[in-house]
This record gives sequence, structure tokens and C-alpha cells, in this order.
Amino acid sequence: CILWGPPGSGKTTVSRLLTARDDVELETLSAVLSGVKDLRLLFERARQRRELEGRGTLLFVDEIHRFNKAQQDAFLPHVESGTVVLVGATTENPSFEVNGPLLSRCRVVVLEPLDARDISLLVDNALADEDRGLGKPGLVLEDDAREFLRRQAGGDARGALGALEAAAHQLSLL
Repeated sequence: CILWGPPGSGKTTVSRLLTARDDVELETLSAVLSGVKDLRLLFERARQRRELEGRGTLLFVDEIHRFNKAQQDAFLPHVESGTVVLVGATTENPSFEVNGPLLSRCRVVVLEPLDARDISLLVDNALADEDRGLGKPGLVLEDDAREFLRRQAGGDARGALGALEAAAHQLSLL
């Protein structure tokens, strides 16, 4: 599938949720940093994993629209044979940025920006999470600060969490 949505809408999170099973290994690539050589090595690992371990490979390709036509074509035999299950992520319209043969083998899933309620819930969870969030310092977010954060995030979860973390860091320096 191709996950199409704005930054911070959950494309990477969705790909991680898809590999919550023990029989699937997650491999990730950034189309900005990778080329056909990287793909060949990854496809060989996936083939061996499938043959020797009986485990599948979910390949998450961030910014898939950045691969050129030839690079995108390199996916075709491996997707068709089931060597990998491809999940691509893009902020660009895949109808224009992903080549036809690859797109015809994928389902496009459109992710929308998070709404104000989602951002508020995300912030509350981060403030309450003592293990992975900001729960240990016991920070409290005033209503006007919460509203400002929701507006500034513009539907971007990473933006909201980054701003919250920066504010928490500033407070710890005082």
C-alpha cells in the first residue's frame, strides 16, 4: 500500500503497527538516502528470511516518491513474488509521483491531518507517560498553552510533540 498524507499524520506509525506480529520483520528505507544497491541487499535478506526462517518482510519506504522510475521498477518482481510486502509513504500525490506499474499493485490509503481533539489527546498522553513521555517531571499544560499548541501544530503530531518537548526542556533550564 501507499500511505499518502501530510507530515505528522501517522504514516510511519501505521507501518510499525502492521509489523506487530512475530512472523513479520520490518525493514525500513528512506528514498532520500537509498539507491538500487540498498534495495538489492534488502531483497536478498528478505528472500533468505522467507526461505530459511519462514518469516515475511514488510518493507517501509519513506518518501517513496523520491525514487526515480527505474528505482521504483526494481520493486516490481519482489512485490509480485511476495518477497516483500511494500508500504510506501509519501506527502505527494502518488498518482503523479509513483509510476503506474508499481501503483497498480498498491492500494492508496489517504491519511488526514490530525484534528484538534487528536492533538490534545496526543499531548495528554505524552504528559502522562512516565516511561516514554514527559510524565516524570510532572508538567502541567495550561488551557491557553494547550490551545496555542493545537493551533500551531496544524494537524502534525510530530510538530506538536516537538514543541511540547522543547517547552519542557526550556522549563527544566530555568
